[in-house]
Amino acid sequence: MSRYPTIHRIIFFSIIITLLTISPFPKELTAQTKEGSEQFYYLEGLRQYNIGSLGEAQKIFDELIKRGTKNDAIYYYSANLSLQKGDFARALLLMETAVKMDPQNYWYRVQLAQILAAQNKLDQATKIYEELLEMYPQKTELYDDMIDIYIQQKNIAKAWKVLDQIEKVVGKNEATGLTRYNLLVYENKKEEAFKYLEEFDKEFGTPRTATLLGDIHSGRQKDTLALEYYSKALTMDPTYIPASFGMAEVFRIRSQFDLYFERAFPFMANPEIDSKMKVSYMTEILSSQKFVQTFTPQVDTMMSNLYLAHPTDTSVAYTYALYLVQTSRTDQAMMVLDKNLKAHYTSKEAHKQYLSLLYYMESWDKLVICSDSALTVLPKNRDFMELKGIGLLQSQRIPESIVIFKELLTLAKGDSASTVRNLSVLGDLYYQIGNKKESFSYYRKTLSKEPKHIATLNNYAYYLSLENKDLKRAHEMSKKTIEAEPNNPTYLDTYAWILHLMGMNIEARAILKHAMIYGGNENAAILDHYSEVLYALKEYDLAYIYWNQADKLDPSLGIAAKMVKKRGEAK
Repeated sequence: MSRYPTIHRIIFFSIIITLLTISPFPKELTAQTKEGSEQFYYLEGLRQYNIGSLGEAQKIFDELIKRGTKNDAIYYYSANLSLQKGDFARALLLMETAVKMDPQNYWYRVQLAQILAAQNKLDQATKIYEELLEMYPQKTELYDDMIDIYIQQKNIAKAWKVLDQIEKVVGKNEATGLTRYNLLVYENKKEEAFKYLEEFDKEFGTPRTATLLGDIHSGRQKDTLALEYYSKALTMDPTYIPASFGMAEVFRIRSQFDLYFERAFPFMANPEIDSKMKVSYMTEILSSQKFVQTFTPQVDTMMSNLYLAHPTDTSVAYTYALYLVQTSRTDQAMMVLDKNLKAHYTSKEAHKQYLSLLYYMESWDKLVICSDSALTVLPKNRDFMELKGIGLLQSQRIPESIVIFKELLTLAKGDSASTVRNLSVLGDLYYQIGNKKESFSYYRKTLSKEPKHIATLNNYAYYLSLENKDLKRAHEMSKKTIEAEPNNPTYLDTYAWILHLMGMNIEARAILKHAMIYGGNENAAILDHYSEVLYALKEYDLAYIYWNQADKLDPSLGIAAKMVKKRGEAK
């Protein structure tokens, strides 16, 4: 017995219709042909519905409704299609029409009640269910739905009453037992609920009740009792996966990993188990780097089993690809996401996953090409446009990147966060092509909208320092960045360099020394600046030590030649 109402209860009919070609709807129907033609299109719509061509079915049903059909079933099926799209308002209107046309139809009224409940119109839903119960007292699913509604209304007394009625009609069974357990838990009578379930399991035990008791004992860290109940469940049904998985978790917690993997492998390989639940579980497992490193072959098997069980599931493909990246197999990860993209080419998420991996792999040219492909599917998608802009930037195609980010700026109207981000990026891009005037203009626009935009404050201040002008303003901006992020080596370097240009070398040295602790010693440019400050303070030997380190990190900076020149100046 479910705790939440099921909205989709669809009656499927087996209809075989052989149609070589389907002509478009005639613009007019004569009195003689109208009835037969409508039936023809209704059957074709039903055929499309049953083979899964829901879009085509929707078109046919919509046209028939537009023409004023008196066939109540068309409204019913059209309501189902609206439900699948999440359009509950339209589904409600359609089902109300169907019920008006055939007020005695049991399934129509149940569907209407479920839609009302889903829209939180619980009083109206309750009225329908109560009327149906008077007419169909043997329909146990009605009791089930009513309990769900009473729980939503917090009318637990009525829920208990309905449950008692069910047990009078059908007796005790797994569904009624679990519902009684859940109601006790809802009333915060957890210990009473637990004891009830123990007694119920002794007399009416099923794999599900035994497994639930195993889960409770496992949560209470009573592993031995948990294993007893899981074993009981598996004795009743050796294929019952929840019990097998619960047992596996106990073995994992006990560090009995051989027994754990023995259960975990088939669990991941079973295509009948919900993929989302498995993805969530594996994400938690993968978060433990030590576990993955210790049991890489076994985790490999679990991940490959998961992927093989759900080869067309996008979330599974992405999780598997991330694992492959995590274990330095980016080429295999790319193959997985490439296959997933081909299977779901119109999916935004599939494109996003593929582009994200290209970004991670720094495949900039391919990122540009594939972003263009994604934009043919979803034109003007800002995520894809931004990735294309980044790819162009990293490929040194700066003017083209500027065009993209200007377009993004236009599309971002009304989105303040995106506007600020795009203004800041344009400031950086224009500086890279030497247009300082335009660059500084975009920085000022950024700060006018977001005065505390740290990246812009840093970049604007640093570029002003490179021009050796307006140092007071640069100092003020840079100071804000280190107040916001006091351990950021890049921001510390900018601030120290401005202090150096202002002749405050002792202060600059202290700042750069702090930057060394937080990663500055791994950055050639920061080491170069530190050496310049030390040299200005006449600490020549120490300056040369850091210059040597900088030169080893990045010989392209020309530091070796600089040291020769500096040695000459120091004599």
